[in-house]
Amino acid sequence: MKRFLCLSFILLFAASFAFSADFGLLIDQKLETEKIENQLLTYTPAVTPWFSWNGGKGVSLYLSAVLSLEYKRTDAASGWHDPFIIPELGRSAFSWRNDTMSFEAGRINYQDACGFIAAGLFDGFSFQAVTSGGIISAGVFYTGLLYRETAKIIMTQEDNGDYAAPWDFSDNFKYYFSSKRLFASVRWSYPLSEMINLNAQLLAQFDLNGREQGINSQYAQILADLYPAGIMKISLGALFETMQYGGEFGIGFGALARFSMDLPTSLNDSLNLAFKFTSGYKDAKMPGFIPISGVQQGMIFTEGLSGLAVIGLDYDIMIIKSLTAQAAFKYFIRTYEAESGGGLYGGEFWASLAWQPFNDIRAALGGGAFIPAMGNVNPDADMMWKISASVILSF
Repeated sequence: MKRFLCLSFILLFAASFAFSADFGLLIDQKLETEKIENQLLTYTPAVTPWFSWNGGKGVSLYLSAVLSLEYKRTDAASGWHDPFIIPELGRSAFSWRNDTMSFEAGRINYQDACGFIAAGLFDGFSFQAVTSGGIISAGVFYTGLLYRETAKIIMTQEDNGDYAAPWDFSDNFKYYFSSKRLFASVRWSYPLSEMINLNAQLLAQFDLNGREQGINSQYAQILADLYPAGIMKISLGALFETMQYGGEFGIGFGALARFSMDLPTSLNDSLNLAFKFTSGYKDAKMPGFIPISGVQQGMIFTEGLSGLAVIGLDYDIMIIKSLTAQAAFKYFIRTYEAESGGGLYGGEFWASLAWQPFNDIRAALGGGAFIPAMGNVNPDADMMWKISASVILSF
């Protein structure tokens, strides 16, 4: 009888757990060929196992990890180089939420209001509360356990040196990780009317690398989202930065203007026009604006958003329910004087197709070129190009 009761309890527990838990596997196959510095062919297969659990009453848990192999070939004669194994912890978080509050801790997504300072996965926690005076959110995040290539935390020359250093699973494994930085953020969002939503945010970043010269920075930004019509959105933002590095004090600033519109046609298409600007200074120890995340601003153009202005135009269309297409153009401008003369880097064209016949299958194809001859910084440089294809399977 006791064995029967014990077995019944185990089966009942397992059944109840099965109803609240789920798991799966993503398989990603990506092939890229490019000519930026040298012609390069890269094949990157990756697997992402994931697990989710819903405990009820707003409590949930999500865990994921990524294991990828990177194969590279610089020319047909050399063949494929030995694969490079890259393990990563993916998005993994404990979450709790109710009607007015939410809390999340782990490796979680974060992006500042304007999208200039920090974006991506970070280790930390965030809290959000809906009040009569608006939405208040706050978070604290650490960057030192992230994979450097994914995080791209490059704020100083020392960071850049560590980022470029080769790493392996022995003595050089420390170079796997990104720069050690801690940042805290507080954000307030308030709807002034049905047509205007206002965001204000403060962010502070602290250097924990233990170097003789560390950089600490503070940011303030404001973003207004305007909805003059149901198919239209206008975003206007401004930000200001102060920083301390090696006993010196610096400031930086940036601006954002973005226009988005669902076109009034039968094609289910949209148009996006954006302008980004960040300050920079000639021969300065610190450029005018230094973000935490050094995310490159083009698909091919590799510069980050520091001392740079970007004008971008995107057109998206859903051809059929399972097939979407995008065409984009960006023009890049240096916002400070330099010894090389002009300030126009050039323009980049990019186009892509995405096909998703089922929820479990997605294929994408994209390609484009960056043309230095459209500018005057290095107009005689060769055109850079890239073609990318990927297939994602979900089980």
